[in-house]
Amino acid sequence: TDFCKRWRTSTNSYIISWLYLYIRENSKNNKRKERQQLALQFKDAMTAVSFALNAGYSVENSFKEALEELKMLYGRNAVIVKSFSEIATRIHNNENIENVLKDFARKSDVEEIQYFSEIFGYAKRSGGDMITIIKDTTSLIREKIELDSEIKTIISGKKQEQGIMSIMPFAMVGYLRFTSYDFIAMLYGNIAGRIFTSTKSSALFCPAIRP
Repeated sequence: TDFCKRWRTSTNSYIISWLYLYIRENSKNNKRKERQQLALQFKDAMTAVSFALNAGYSVENSFKEALEELKMLYGRNAVIVKSFSEIATRIHNNENIENVLKDFARKSDVEEIQYFSEIFGYAKRSGGDMITIIKDTTSLIREKIELDSEIKTIISGKKQEQGIMSIMPFAMVGYLRFTSYDFIAMLYGNIAGRIFTSTKSSALFCPAIRP
């Protein structure tokens, strides 16, 4: 019938729309996780660069030395290793390191890498102490990433707690249905009781909206 056709069309449209949104959100989440992973790898990369600077290597050679350390840490197929391989190759070809790092920051789309690239470029143009600036900037980036990681852990724990608290009212009702049916029947045995308990359950389930 026409009704069935319209119903199937509407249902299919809903499913397709839901799948599209799911795929889009999943893609966004994957890209966000990739950027977070690259930021963590970059932290280790800059730590390796700082160690090389402490050992007396020049700025350019420090990036080359860091590449070998990254290969041992992450393997040759890691994104950060491929990125530093490109950086080392371009430095070897006498390209301006400032431009090389700027390209890396643009491709990565990672806030910490972009920040480092800007500071590095400014320091190089102003003739500052590159070694000290790289070390200090690396330390700041490392602290920021570690702080972000701690905040995400706390937020994740709070979300889990909220999820458990949201389920508790329904779990309690289910438990009482089996253990104290007469009591629960008083609440759900009439319209007023159902409205009252549904309202209270909704209030517990949905977090309060604050201005």
